[in-house]
Amino acid sequence: MNFIEELYYSNIRPQTIAMTARRKQASDIVSKISEQLRSMLAEPERTLLERLLEAEDEIAEETGLLDFKLGFSLGIQMMVDSFIL
Repeated sequence: MNFIEELYYSNIRPQTIAMTARRKQASDIVSKISEQLRSMLAEPERTLLERLLEAEDEIAEETGLLDFKLGFSLGIQMMVDSFIL
C-alpha cells in the first residue's frame, strides 16, 4: 500500500506515537493531583473539577487536530514549491 492508502485505512495513527518522558511525567502529575482533588472535594466542587478537566481534554484534542492540519498543509506547500523550481 502507498502512503495515501495507509492513511485512508487508518494504518497511520500519529496519536499512537509513544509519549516522551517529559510528557509522561507531566501526565502522571496531572493524574495524581486530579485524584487528590477528587478525594478532597464535595460533590458540587468535584463536578466542577470534572467539567474543567473534560473541557481541557476537548481543547487539547481540537488543538491536536488543528496542529495536524496545519502541519499537513505546510508539508504539501513545501512539496508544491519544490516542484515549481
